Amino acid sequence: MNRAHRRCVYCSPMIFAAWKLALLPALVLLPTGLQQQPAPQAAPAATPAPAATPAPAATPAPAPAASPVKVENQEGFTVVGVTVRTNNTAEASGQGQIPGLWQNAVMGGQLDTIPNKVGDGMVVVYTDYAANGDFNYTLGVRVSAADKIPDGMVKRTIPAGKYAVVQSAEGAPQEVIPALWQRIGQMKPEEMGGARAYQVDFETYPPITDFSNMQTTAHIGLK
Repeated sequence: MNRAHRRCVYCSPMIFAAWKLALLPALVLLPTGLQQQPAPQAAPAATPAPAATPAPAATPAPAPAASPVKVENQEGFTVVGVTVRTNNTAEASGQGQIPGLWQNAVMGGQLDTIPNKVGDGMVVVYTDYAANGDFNYTLGVRVSAADKIPDGMVKRTIPAGKYAVVQSAEGAPQEVIPALWQRIGQMKPEEMGGARAYQVDFETYPPITDFSNMQTTAHIGLK
């Protein structure tokens, strides 16, 4: 499949509407400016103060180095969660389904009803890529058994195989997640450790305690 069919889903800010609803907005305190005070009367015969030496310009902090790409042979596992069939055009239009999926899962507690959970993190699974750009987007949790799937949910199998593992920076999700997928989209096969299979890709999220400061790891299936 052409790489253009799998452009960054997260590059649309609309996808992060659900995140913004799920967290308390950070308050940015802007300086109000000092109230001007009346100038003091000059003392007679005062000695002029020497001119202040200008401080050297601050050196900009270097941008954080990108995490190295790792190629790992991973074991298969099962995810149970909620899913939608969507595409990048729909999500970028503001009429996408992914924000609502996150909102219901995170704020509505849908994922808490899944039995046999393994760990406290979440997994996003991308499957069933089509030539027209459609794909399945599943938000769920890893399970030890999928014999009891709650109504309205699905099972996704992550096949064992070779995956390129790329970690995002840590920060605001509307910044670090698009940057991660933009980086992946620009990678050549030799940089990724092989050609993409476009069968199953997934992201792993550790337990989230601060929705304004997050980190995720993308696992890209390779041929």
